[in-house]
Amino acid sequence: MESAPLEPFTSLTPELTERLREQTLNVLSYLVKTNSATTYFKESAVLPQFRAALHLTDGQIDSLDFSAAELFEIYRNNVGLSIYEDYFPVISRLFERPCNKASVENLMAPGLPVFIAHSSGTSGGAAKYFPKYRHPEHMSRAMAETARLANPQSNNAGKNCSLVSLTYRQVVTPLDGDGDIAKHIPVCLVSSGCYRIENNMPVENDAFSVTLKIPRYSSPIAVSLISNYKSVLFMHALFALAEPKLETISTMFTTACRDFCRTIDNRWEDLIHCIETGVMPDLDGIEAVKDNLQRFLRPNPDRAEELRRIGKATDTPGWFRRIWPQLRVILANASGPFATLIPEIRHYAGPDVSVQSVVIASSEAFLAVVYDPRDLNLYSVVGSDDVIEFLPVEKPEESKYLAQSWNVELGRKYEVVLTTRDGFWRYRLGDVVEIAGFNPRDGQPLIRYIGRRHMHIRLANEVTTETQLRNVIDATSDLFGGVSEFCVSPDYRQVVARYAFFVELQGDPGANISAVPTALHNQLQKHNENYLRDSQMGKIGVPCVRVVRPGTFGEYRGWKVATKGAAAGQVKVAVVIWVEADRAWLEERVMYDI
Repeated sequence: MESAPLEPFTSLTPELTERLREQTLNVLSYLVKTNSATTYFKESAVLPQFRAALHLTDGQIDSLDFSAAELFEIYRNNVGLSIYEDYFPVISRLFERPCNKASVENLMAPGLPVFIAHSSGTSGGAAKYFPKYRHPEHMSRAMAETARLANPQSNNAGKNCSLVSLTYRQVVTPLDGDGDIAKHIPVCLVSSGCYRIENNMPVENDAFSVTLKIPRYSSPIAVSLISNYKSVLFMHALFALAEPKLETISTMFTTACRDFCRTIDNRWEDLIHCIETGVMPDLDGIEAVKDNLQRFLRPNPDRAEELRRIGKATDTPGWFRRIWPQLRVILANASGPFATLIPEIRHYAGPDVSVQSVVIASSEAFLAVVYDPRDLNLYSVVGSDDVIEFLPVEKPEESKYLAQSWNVELGRKYEVVLTTRDGFWRYRLGDVVEIAGFNPRDGQPLIRYIGRRHMHIRLANEVTTETQLRNVIDATSDLFGGVSEFCVSPDYRQVVARYAFFVELQGDPGANISAVPTALHNQLQKHNENYLRDSQMGKIGVPCVRVVRPGTFGEYRGWKVATKGAAAGQVKVAVVIWVEADRAWLEERVMYDI
């Protein structure tokens, strides 16, 4: 186990301030000198002032013309904020038919992408696409550190159940001048693409990779190539249960971890039967890899009998520790909207198993890694691969108000803005963080994830944010009897519009659950002055609470995987649901209204 981290600093020393500034200037200098020759940099409608200030010759900056400090000042004064729509016209060339290498080489960064990351569509909108390139080691530290934390090495030959997905939406194949395929570029989750890079698993070698099982993992690689969400969970559960020396369960988010836990709970007898007989079950979506899965499933009646003796002790905290005596950690990002699932996961794992967050990462970049494993929402900004800036949420949304890592203020909230190695310039990530201190080792800001800046619900003149919605659920959770997951949508079934809370409970309803709608209403009034005023004026009604049947949100993720092209294990439920089809799907699973 790693030693406990140092107590965070509340302010920076002059030495750490200078160290942060030097690192940022060096990273920016590399990014400008590397990416100034790209198609986007040359053609972008948001960078002409920057290009002019750089006095470019033949499209590439002369490395002798500017010092790192001069380059930073030019950047600071001449690059405005950008959003995804600024990049889409260039990125979309990767999806043209045919895709010609000449038109997509050096598009956002030098060369051709290694993969194209697609967003998981948290806000309910269409996916966004982000070309990802191969970079030198000194510009890949954040990715390497994330991989290390997500796959801890064992000192006791212990195994890791890692719910990584290697599926992809499509493969982009640029053609060279002779009409031959120049490269196979998968369109996949950023976690999938990075896993392929770390383990040298290009998509064209999948026919061979699917026959392998990496020794420290409980599941064969073939499981990661299943697209059906429920089948993925079942197969990971099967191979994990067959492995008595499991030490780590590693998932991207607590939602996938909770679904994994419930799969073991709900399919206990089926899983034991498969272990006992060594017969692979017929599950949806496993046909292409079933033979490769079967190779690694051997009859194990002794293990099956051991599991039967343990029994399905779900009423007692720590059931998983009886199944796996060496289990020591569950890795699953648990900040923001994913925190509500921690009590249920802790119930399965018990007090002797640590639940830890790993990283704040997005399709755009790796932002920060966990600082203190005991704190599920405290991360240290990395800052070695990208330039990370901070826009105060209370200031106008303009680049001149950006703060740097060395002059952010303790306790202040900021939207993260990225200039990345993959060719994005002062890109608005949309995530809001709060500065919680500074890392004593390198001075990097320590942050807590707050939520999406512009995810909200509005029925009248109020704007209720994701953070406020989570706060009111937290404040009323005891009345519910414990909330597992929830989302909110507008409800227009009555004359006065109101919020509809779709809620999945952790267990039995609380004795005072009938008081929940009024309690939610009171909390919303407390957290939002405009909600208070508009509700008092009769513009907003008391919320309705719609309790959905157990397992609904897990089924929702499976439905999104099956129908929306999302990837298993990372699809998320937006806190605010606007898409009518999604809302209708949830309504079909309502057991009762409170």
